[in-house]
Amino acid sequence: MVKVVNHFLQWRWFIVAAIVGTALNLINQWDALTGSIPIDYGKLILTYIVPYLVSSLSAWQARRQRNNK
Repeated sequence: MVKVVNHFLQWRWFIVAAIVGTALNLINQWDALTGSIPIDYGKLILTYIVPYLVSSLSAWQARRQRNNK
């Protein structure tokens, strides 16, 4: 259990989420960021959570497959 928690708390997943999430928010909420419409905070948060989960889960799956060979 500790190994799994340590895997998901590595800084690289947060960095990936910050970069990809920021790019996606700029694309998806440009009008809100420029002040034309209100910001949708639910979408803003999800736009950072999804890249974090994708990067960490895919790395975890790859590591699991590598260790099973």
